[in-house]
Amino acid sequence: MKTAVKIIAVIMVLATITVLFASCGKTLNGTYKPADGAGSLTFDKDGNVKGELFGITLTGTYSIDKDQIKFEKETVLGIGGTLTYSFEKSGKTIIIDGKEYVKE
Repeated sequence: MKTAVKIIAVIMVLATITVLFASCGKTLNGTYKPADGAGSLTFDKDGNVKGELFGITLTGTYSIDKDQIKFEKETVLGIGGTLTYSFEKSGKTIIIDGKEYVKE
């Protein structure tokens, strides 16, 4: 009986550790550029994002939930709000709404 309790306790600890490590991958850190070289997205581990395109810079926050990334921008003159896109990550590559970005 004591052996069964120890095995269950070890399994529960391992499951908890696995969940913790899986949740750690929900942030990005660094600058990503698309293959066409137009613009960039710079993420930090605190949930901030800066997008640059044609000399225009926009800042906001981001969050990742499974296979979606959500960008939030404070509304200024009706521009901004929340945008949600499909998201994939593989190594140094992220794919947002079908567009591939590679980490510099």
